[in-house]
Amino acid sequence: MSTAWILVSDAARARLFETIADDASIVEIACYTNPGLRGATNLSSTGRTVPRTQDSTGPARHIIEPHTSHRDKETQAFAHTLVVHLLEAHSHHRYDRLFLVAPPHFLGVLREHLRHAPSAGLAGELPKDMVALPPAELLAQLKAHFPLRRGDSRPARAS
Repeated sequence: MSTAWILVSDAARARLFETIADDASIVEIACYTNPGLRGATNLSSTGRTVPRTQDSTGPARHIIEPHTSHRDKETQAFAHTLVVHLLEAHSHHRYDRLFLVAPPHFLGVLREHLRHAPSAGLAGELPKDMVALPPAELLAQLKAHFPLRRGDSRPARAS
């Protein structure tokens, strides 16, 4: 029997669903939140601060590293946490295939973290924000884009 997991997420929240072959439903098995981004307000409109450097005397020059915003750091950390959970579950054979659904930017962050783990069982991706959809509506959207059952011939990558 084939088990598929569907991670539906954005940078602040993730919902993990499971579907078993020949079953017409999905079950939410986990929900994750990013405490650094849930309800957080930016201190400035851009979330960036002005880099500061100290003048030196003499010919030495100081390089200022590019600033990474708090939001970017929290997004990276959340994606890393999700991927660690997924890889651990896959190593324990809890799912056969993995489908990712996330807004394009966060999907890229997840993909970057998964790039070093080809054994994650990734079977498809969908660059859409669907984290707030109720399960019935989500299932209808997923069936339109993914081959949730092994016998389906629909393409695995949606756009």
